Amino acid sequence: MKLLKMFLIVIGCILLFIVVAVPFFIRKTDRTPYQQTAFYQQMNLRLDSLASHPLDIDSVSPLLAGWSKVNITPTHPMPTAGYGNRKGKPYESIHDSIYARAIYLQQGQTRVAIVACDLLIIPPELTILLRNQIQLAGIDYAHLYLGATHAHNSIGGWGKRYIGELFAGKYDSAMVQKLATAIISSVKQAATTLAPIELQSSVIESAEWVKNRTMGNKGSTDPFLRVLYFMQKNNPSSKAILTSFAAHATTLGGDKMQLSRDYPGPLVDSLEKKDGYNQAFFLAGAVGSMGPETKGANDWEELTNLATGLETAIQQNKQKQTITPALSMVTLALPMREPQWRFATDWCFRHWVWTKLYGDYATEVKVLRIGNLIMVGMPCDFSGELVKPLTDFAASKGKQLMITSFNGGYAGYITKDAYYDIPGYETRVMNWFGPGNAAYFSEIIHRIIAMP
Repeated sequence: MKLLKMFLIVIGCILLFIVVAVPFFIRKTDRTPYQQTAFYQQMNLRLDSLASHPLDIDSVSPLLAGWSKVNITPTHPMPTAGYGNRKGKPYESIHDSIYARAIYLQQGQTRVAIVACDLLIIPPELTILLRNQIQLAGIDYAHLYLGATHAHNSIGGWGKRYIGELFAGKYDSAMVQKLATAIISSVKQAATTLAPIELQSSVIESAEWVKNRTMGNKGSTDPFLRVLYFMQKNNPSSKAILTSFAAHATTLGGDKMQLSRDYPGPLVDSLEKKDGYNQAFFLAGAVGSMGPETKGANDWEELTNLATGLETAIQQNKQKQTITPALSMVTLALPMREPQWRFATDWCFRHWVWTKLYGDYATEVKVLRIGNLIMVGMPCDFSGELVKPLTDFAASKGKQLMITSFNGGYAGYITKDAYYDIPGYETRVMNWFGPGNAAYFSEIIHRIIAMP
């Protein structure tokens, strides 16, 4: 009888602990429509202010540009970022080097830098350093447009806490500072090569190289390769090219332990070596839900074929549009819903748990305008399924739109709101701030496009 009584007491204490403690760790998912939230009102005020106080744009002075790249390949093996099942395992060899590349733009007193890094993302810890140090390169942080190739075989070591280390291995503060230093160096070097340029753009249909990896044939894709051509007016042989595509850089599987840029690597290499460009850049586009349509007998052949296919599309393209230079850029702080990392449809971990596992980082929207071209950098894997209505709206306003991901903050995946309750990697595990973010982010971009 005593044993039974003790057993019941123990069970009762355990149940009491669960009842008292569990609400301390978890809560119900917040499904308040985003239009009724305080963060939405804050964003509206910021957009209203921007619309009512447009930036001064010097459209008379010539547009100048220069470009540079800095090798960021480590001198010793580092954790390999990109696939959680690697658990931060270091790469075993170097297949191809990785770089930080910069295009420096100047028109009158306006100075802007576009930075493309051969990394999985531009990690928030790196962004914190750049926010404080980029002035060393002669520009303000608000005029720094950041992007990554999203290569899943690049270096890690840049993510603090559990979630960051799950995808990028053990945090290495010295390595993160080296990345910041390399980016600053690339921007500085690019600024020394300024010359008047002519800028052109193309939108090239490349549907055969991208697929919807989340919804398959039930979903849509962003099938366009977007290209910017920079040509020095006084020296036409001095030219650069910037490309952006929506297919994830995941032709190499998680079992490949070689440092590599994935398909963006041979794409930019070929553009430089075969097509006469002094420098080529790649920025991951709206990669959310978008996978590479692979063709080949193995991962490396698939990688080569995809890069070659995109290069061929660029070579064969004859449709180029000249962009009238009128340079401006703004960085908008992006308020969001309290993070709610879900483990079930209507249940998520509390904010303090999220902070311990990932951290609290600022999110922003980067908006770079050159004439009728609008480049929007998003802090997430922005879904390619959300792009067409936005590009169509931009076209109706006589504007071109290029959306890129990984602008220095990271808010997980932004997929169609209709998918929010579908169990899955992109729709639940990595959808950290929903619901309603597809509509919220799209509304922000829509309003940016509508501004004069």
